[in-house]
Amino acid sequence: MLGLNKRENRIFKISVMGHLVLATGIVFFAFIPSCEEKPEEVHVFELASSPPILAPAILPPRPTPPVKKVIPKPKPTPPPTPKPKPVVVKKKTPPPKKPTPSPLPKKIVPTPAPKTPTKPKAISIEQFRKSQNLPPAPPSRPKVQALQPIQIDPRNYSLPKIKVTQNSTVSSSVSANAVNQYLARVKAQLEGIWRKLLSDAALNNGGEARLSFRISSNGTIVSPRLSLSSGNPALDRLVFEVSRRAGNFGTPPGGKLDSTLEIPFRVN
Repeated sequence: MLGLNKRENRIFKISVMGHLVLATGIVFFAFIPSCEEKPEEVHVFELASSPPILAPAILPPRPTPPVKKVIPKPKPTPPPTPKPKPVVVKKKTPPPKKPTPSPLPKKIVPTPAPKTPTKPKAISIEQFRKSQNLPPAPPSRPKVQALQPIQIDPRNYSLPKIKVTQNSTVSSSVSANAVNQYLARVKAQLEGIWRKLLSDAALNNGGEARLSFRISSNGTIVSPRLSLSSGNPALDRLVFEVSRRAGNFGTPPGGKLDSTLEIPFRVN
C-alpha cells in the first residue's frame, strides 16, 4: 500500500491508530466541563398597584351624510352624416352590330332511288352441298311407326302336339300309349302357362317360335332352346318364359325320356 513494504505498512497503521485515540481523548475531556450543572438564578418580581380602569365613554353615532344622486350626463348627439351624392352612371353606347352574313343555301344532294331487292334464287340441298363442297347427306332412315298391341284371345291359341325329333329310348316294356299320355300332360301344362302369359303380354306383331327341350328323369325341362326364332324378340322371350315356369311334369314312363321334344308357339 502506497509503495511501502510490510514493516513500514505496519508502522504506518500503528501511528494512524495512535493519532485517532489521542484525538478522541482530547474531544472527550473537552466535553466534561460543559456537562456540569449551573446554579439556578432566582428572579424577584415586585408587584405595584395599577390605576383604576375607566370604562370607555359611549359616543353618539355620527350622522350619515346624504348620498348625492349622480345624474348621468347626456351623451353628445353625433353630427348628422351627410347624405351621399347620387352617382351618375354614364350609359355606354353599344358598338354597332356587324351585319351577319346570310347563310349559303345547302346543296341539295339527290337521294338515290331505293334498289328493289332481288329475290334469292332457290337452290336444292344437293346444289348447296356441291357449292360448299359438303359431303352428301346420309340416307334418311325410314320412319318407324308405332304398332298397336295385338288383341289376343288366349282361348284361340292352343298348342299342337309335341313332336319327338329323335328316336325315343324308352324301355320296350313301356307302351306307346303311356308315352303319348305323358306328352299330352306336358302339352296341357305348357298350354296353360302360354295362355296366361298371352293374356298379360302386349305383343305388337305375331310370328311362330319353336321350343326344343328334353325332360329329365325327375320330370323337369332341361336344355331349353329356340329351334326356330319368330323374329319378334318379345314373342321369343315369352316362349322362353313358358319353359322357365313349366315346373315338374312328373317322372316320365320307364323312368327316363332321352328324346328331344319340340313344340311350336304361333301368334297370328
